Amino acid sequence: MIASSLLSNVVPVLKKEDTCVQALGWMDLFRVSHLPVLDGETYVGLLSDEIMYAHGSIHDSIGKLDIPREMTFVYEDVHMYDVIGVASSRLLSVVPVLNRKEVYQGAILLTDILHNIDKLLCIDDPGGIIVLEVNKIDYSLAEVAQIVEYNEAKVLSCYVTCMPDSNKVEITLKVNTARIEPILDTFIRYRYVIKNTFVSGEEMNEEMRDRYGQLLKFMEM
Repeated sequence: MIASSLLSNVVPVLKKEDTCVQALGWMDLFRVSHLPVLDGETYVGLLSDEIMYAHGSIHDSIGKLDIPREMTFVYEDVHMYDVIGVASSRLLSVVPVLNRKEVYQGAILLTDILHNIDKLLCIDDPGGIIVLEVNKIDYSLAEVAQIVEYNEAKVLSCYVTCMPDSNKVEITLKVNTARIEPILDTFIRYRYVIKNTFVSGEEMNEEMRDRYGQLLKFMEM
């Protein structure tokens, strides 16, 4: 899934001669805090409401403002992960998209990103979610998938979170079955830590969590 496939048809663009009042009106209408500024087809930068309020006079044209450009856009052929990275690092509500000739192609709304994350992670597919913890040096995606498939299930999505100031990683799996108990048993035999589990969007019952908590304590003895 690349940036060009995420473009929104509703994001307006601003011109340097537009006033801050006009820009704030568009932002309020579309419920965003950023809008791209163009000079013809050339991308000037990404204007935020914070910049306009800090300027002091909302009746001035936006051409009088210092509008940031660096690290405020992505190219149309980059992966969705890069879009998420730019939006997250700069806290953007809108991510402008350019082609490799630096021509503006459109923009991606934060809501579009969130909607497509659902697809990427198979959120709407029925099944269970398993959150594991393991040493970084021991992490193997092949082994994780093998354990799941050994129990006649499939991994629908997987993402790994590196834990700060730790030699551990957290692995979040979405599997295509709600019957995850045999999978958990196998992970425990392989000395994975089961941090959390969910089935069909609901947390597993306390009895099951206690059962696996006791097993974990036994394995750590």
